[in-house]
Amino acid sequence: MKNLLVVFFSVICLSLAAQDAPLYDDMIFESDSMTKAYKPVGKNYIMLKSKRGADGMPKSSSGDSIRNMNITDIVLVFTENEPSDLANRPVANRERWENLIKTYPEYFKENPNLFNTCQCTSSGDAEALKKSQGFYIYIGGKAEAPEPKVVAKKEEPVKTEKPKKEEKAKEEKPKKEEKVREEKVAKEEKPKKEKKAKEEKVKEEPAVVSEPVVEEPVVAKPKKQGYATPKKAKDAKVCRPPCYDGGDEGLNNFLKEAIPLSKKQKRHSGDLEATVTLMLHFDGSIKKTMIMCQDEEFKKQVEEAIKLMDLWNPAVKGGVTIKSQVKMVLRYDGSSKQIKPFETTIIPRPAPKCTECLDDSQVFPQ
Repeated sequence: MKNLLVVFFSVICLSLAAQDAPLYDDMIFESDSMTKAYKPVGKNYIMLKSKRGADGMPKSSSGDSIRNMNITDIVLVFTENEPSDLANRPVANRERWENLIKTYPEYFKENPNLFNTCQCTSSGDAEALKKSQGFYIYIGGKAEAPEPKVVAKKEEPVKTEKPKKEEKAKEEKPKKEEKVREEKVAKEEKPKKEKKAKEEKVKEEPAVVSEPVVEEPVVAKPKKQGYATPKKAKDAKVCRPPCYDGGDEGLNNFLKEAIPLSKKQKRHSGDLEATVTLMLHFDGSIKKTMIMCQDEEFKKQVEEAIKLMDLWNPAVKGGVTIKSQVKMVLRYDGSSKQIKPFETTIIPRPAPKCTECLDDSQVFPQ
């Protein structure tokens, strides 16, 4: 009977842990690459060796010791020495992350920042690079290297020499020379005064002065303010996908104004296509942007438009705002004659009931 109870409770604990564990497909990663071995930033971290396969990672005392700590960043460092490694990267990294999730699901409860960092080099020492690959778990945030202090050198006072006797003699000029100069200047200015008096006699017609055209200043719409910590909703069960203010219609109106098209672009509208990925923070601000586009002119237009974007309405899950990723294809729509988003993908994937773009006033306490 006791053995049955132990098995029963262990099954319950495993099922609860599985519920708390995140799904790999819902995770948002930032990618980076370097040609040298990765060096940790600061001292507030532990390092765990990554593992492929599907059996989880071996536990360690250092890994167990930080289960309940504030984990803010997790960096997976992996090595690629051959061009063929790039094709295997998605499968290999998925196995590494899923093994970490199986062994230490608690690391992800505070939604830490996740990074995939490649040691990509064909000329480096493969064995040396492999020593630095694995998971770097940062506690309390990655520390930045302090800037070197610049010590200003004391400037020595400039010594001024006393004026010499010869300079004093030059400064003290005879009064006779000054009188001669004044008389000379008076003779030169006399014809100028006579010429000026003649010009004043000639009556000129008054010039017509046009009033300057005063342009009304363009008043820019004030942007929404972000916030430093995730915001909690009125109801813990409420959810919302990330969406632009005003939903699909609001995003379409923004793109119409922010990406005006020339007649030439409309004639060659088949070339106007860009795949845009936006990484949104928990306050709806755009943390990072990735744009893939063949047309350089259109790519620049999309980049400038994203800079003008206001804060998005952030995704809400379990009554709390979370980070999310929005991927969409921008292309020309012939019916409306403007750029519109198509094939939109959201990560984490919204629940079936979580599709409405609710306004902040409906979600958060006022």
